[in-house]
Amino acid sequence: MKQLNFLNTRDVKKIREQVVHDFGFFPEGDYAFLQTDRDRLFIVNKDVAKLELKNLRIDRMGLYFGEVKPNQIRLSKEGAQLLVRLGDKKVTNIIEIDEEEVKFYFQGNDLIKDLGEDNRLIILKHNKEIIGCASYKEGKVLNFLPKIHRGTVIV
Repeated sequence: MKQLNFLNTRDVKKIREQVVHDFGFFPEGDYAFLQTDRDRLFIVNKDVAKLELKNLRIDRMGLYFGEVKPNQIRLSKEGAQLLVRLGDKKVTNIIEIDEEEVKFYFQGNDLIKDLGEDNRLIILKHNKEIIGCASYKEGKVLNFLPKIHRGTVIV
């Protein structure tokens, strides 16, 4: 059984600093964050923090925001969409990809794209749709798209 733990303000501050460093924006509001024993991060309403979770068998709760890695928070598709929707023009590292690249990406392939020297996390966007979060490293956009979201008839 997964263990869900509410993060204290010190841990949330670290997450906030990392997300602001990577994407330039962090959603402000009346949120609480839960972290699983596998370092998955969920965002919930603060009223949920009043519940006694130790006696409940819960697999997941709230919106899956991302995964905590050393020195980075890799956003989920929903986390990236939330960040862009709330941050509007403040969010950085958004990369626009064309229709052919979207099809190639949704087949599970890495994209060859020159985005500079820096290795970093990016948010992929096609037209007005946020596709998700990916890692740019050594001239490649690494595909983190879950297999359940992959397919051939996308656009």
